[in-house]
Amino acid sequence: MWTSTRVAAEALDRADELATLRARYALPGGMIRVDGTSGGLRPRSTSARLREFVEHRWDHTGWPQVDDGLRRQARLAASAVAPLIGALPAEVAVADSTSMNLFNALRSAAALRPERRVLAIGRNCFAADHYLARSAADFAGCTLRMVDDVAELPAQLDEQVAVLAMSHVDPLSGAVRDAAAITAEAHRHGALSLWDLSHSAGAVRVDLREWEADFAVGCGYRYLGGGSGAPGYSFTSQQRREELAAVQRCGTSFPAMPPTFAISDLRAGLAALNGATPAALATKSAGLATYFLRCLRELPAGVAPVPVTEGSRGAHVCVTHRHAHYVAQELLSRGVIVDLAEPTTMRFSFAPTWLRYADVWETADQLRAVLQDLAERVRP
Repeated sequence: MWTSTRVAAEALDRADELATLRARYALPGGMIRVDGTSGGLRPRSTSARLREFVEHRWDHTGWPQVDDGLRRQARLAASAVAPLIGALPAEVAVADSTSMNLFNALRSAAALRPERRVLAIGRNCFAADHYLARSAADFAGCTLRMVDDVAELPAQLDEQVAVLAMSHVDPLSGAVRDAAAITAEAHRHGALSLWDLSHSAGAVRVDLREWEADFAVGCGYRYLGGGSGAPGYSFTSQQRREELAAVQRCGTSFPAMPPTFAISDLRAGLAALNGATPAALATKSAGLATYFLRCLRELPAGVAPVPVTEGSRGAHVCVTHRHAHYVAQELLSRGVIVDLAEPTTMRFSFAPTWLRYADVWETADQLRAVLQDLAERVRP
């Protein structure tokens, strides 16, 4: 029986300390974005930032100031990303995609551990990351080792592993891993750590310096509001940067130039987070996800959240259903956009900046209606 009410959700919204952030986004009428793949809502300041970038990237002679303008924008974006991930601005670079930054970070880690010939990476990363990780291993003359579960780490981290790369938040279950403990375990075995923060930064507490992490990468779109095609970012700890500077033919940072207009999009997304502390963002995301799970308990049989088997839950909830593709399409027709993570799995991502508890209730209510309609259609 459906007992959850919009009134209860609206009461939670009235107590939300981040409620005013919603006004910083261009809200589409009749549409709820709980997808993370394409970047969510557009900040209202994006158009003005793009116009400013176009008008000021040319000097008085008519020649475009490409290098200086882009690099300055990238430095400003890096300075905005740094406090969200617990890093110093000088330790962060904004450029390229997450996958390419992963490739470069793995190469850097291999250069710092030349006597170790294995690169270990979590199997639950995106397929593109696996391909580039294999390319990085081939480039460095190493082999690639897939890690299926955190419980396997004591056996997988032998004296041959140069670096361990894992996602901070499991893309499927949404489990938040104990990054500090895992990093310490990698260091205890002489390996370096590399964290993918794509499902974390801007919605889950991240503190790379507290974790004593060596490298990290992440996307600029999911919770940072950079939009589709936003550049990724990379982190190299100060200690590793100094070590890399001493390694022949290996620079101290990733040299790629960030995309021209995408960097302005990302800066607009980061500016929309101004005034919100990482702790407040994490609390709001956890609250939205918890409320959605509470609503799920009242839905018909046949739909269930992917269980969290380790740590706490992050800012997304994956829901399984044997007709997930159909359900996702029906939700889209009702104004709810959700990711299809796998053929039988939908991913609901809860951005703390533009989503309300009322939106979460509406999402669950529409999911309930779709499932009821589906049950009527397949009834014998």
